[in-house]
Amino acid sequence: MQRSVTKSPDDRQQRPLLALAFAFFSVGLASLSVVGLGRAISAELHIMASQTALLVAAFAVIYALAALLVQSVFGHWSRRRLLITGLGILSVGLLLSAGAGSFALLMVARAVTAVGGAMVGPVASATGSLLVRPERQGQALATVFGGFTVASVLGAPLASVLAPTIGWRGVFLALAGVGLLGALLITRHLPPVVSGQRVTLNTYRQGLSIRGVRSTLLVTLLQMAALFSVYAVAGSYLGGRFGSSAGWISVTLLGFGLGGIVGNALSSRAVTRFGSHNTLLFTLLASAALVASLLIAPTVPWLGLAVFFLWSACANMFQAPQQARLINLHPAERGLMLALNASILYLGISVGSWLGSGLLPHLGVHHLVWPALLLLLLAAVIGHHGSRSASPATPALQ
Repeated sequence: MQRSVTKSPDDRQQRPLLALAFAFFSVGLASLSVVGLGRAISAELHIMASQTALLVAAFAVIYALAALLVQSVFGHWSRRRLLITGLGILSVGLLLSAGAGSFALLMVARAVTAVGGAMVGPVASATGSLLVRPERQGQALATVFGGFTVASVLGAPLASVLAPTIGWRGVFLALAGVGLLGALLITRHLPPVVSGQRVTLNTYRQGLSIRGVRSTLLVTLLQMAALFSVYAVAGSYLGGRFGSSAGWISVTLLGFGLGGIVGNALSSRAVTRFGSHNTLLFTLLASAALVASLLIAPTVPWLGLAVFFLWSACANMFQAPQQARLINLHPAERGLMLALNASILYLGISVGSWLGSGLLPHLGVHHLVWPALLLLLLAAVIGHHGSRSASPATPALQ
């Protein structure tokens, strides 16, 4: 009986971490679900199907900029207030998206949604790292970022399934409800956490001047650009390279998302056993090897599924130790470090999407992965050199 009423500190930390993960889940759905709504939106608003890709790019660019500005304008707010406000703005943006009567208004609504998301993502990660003992920070970061990983699995497929039934506007309404539920969970389960500080231009300059920070952020940019240079055009790539039918493409994208969940779940264990540096280096080199295999793999759809699953698993093992490394480089400004990482992460999504859509007509499906391979190898070299030459302020987070 005693066991049912007595909870360890780790037990008490789990609900706040799950609430933060759900908040990140809300951001991920708002960001990625639009991929599954492209055809429905283009048909109703009478635009080219390719134009809907701008809805992803616009979100990514605005998020990248807003993640930095939020720290300057609202960095001194309590983390709970910032998260609830961000989820509220996110939901407002989704409601505006549901009511948009033109593509231009929909783009504006996406910008509002991105600002709300930028107030949530980096703050959720920073808050999660403050709720646990230092030796468990890697696990906490993996838990919180796991919300985004799950959204990457459910977002586009769920939206594409729901759109014929409730319409793309109905999907945006439902996503707004998810955002409001996230705000409620934060209100109920997040304990008081020390507030951050308003970040000035000088703070950014000092943070970026710390040895290892710029190279670490560059690795994030290269890793995400490599991934999205193929993923952004996954349908066209899989169909042309592996002869995948529409059904196989859907299954492969689902496998890609499931691989992300597996990789995120394994990341904290890998860091605990092998350390952040070795884990990061492994994810980059393993990803490069998988991309190289795409150059020689036979034209069989199930091979495309297998490689995409494994690449996603490796890619999602990357984020938790990368965030932990940035916190370790500048523990006093963890919110700033994670905001910079989130900004660069979404910038990498934009760069990769632009590379994929721009290079596919010129390189063709058989050679499209060459840029991704080169980006990953460059990231591995920079990451290895930067990690060895950096001087962290505290012992490396494991």
